Amino acid sequence: MDQIKDVLRSVISGLMKQEKGVDFQKAQDVLKKAIGPKAFTHTQIVYLTKDKIRVNVDSSSRLYDLNLRKERIAREIGQALQIKDIRFRLGDVTKREKTRVWQR
Repeated sequence: MDQIKDVLRSVISGLMKQEKGVDFQKAQDVLKKAIGPKAFTHTQIVYLTKDKIRVNVDSSSRLYDLNLRKERIAREIGQALQIKDIRFRLGDVTKREKTRVWQR
């Protein structure tokens, strides 16, 4: 039963990532470029819509650093994806399949 649950979770996650609107893979690539590859490994996009993005960060010191650079990061992401709001928060970054992509 656990295998079926895992398969369904990955299929649903894949379908959510393929919907119209914001391309999840493109969002990851743009975020990686904006914050740098080293910092990117300590983050996870957990919420993504056509105008908002929420990113979990694994440590408070990295969260502080990203919040200091938030305006520049938001500008870079906004130019590439038309996202108006980016929010960083302390949270889990290990479960990448839990990303929610919402369409409005």
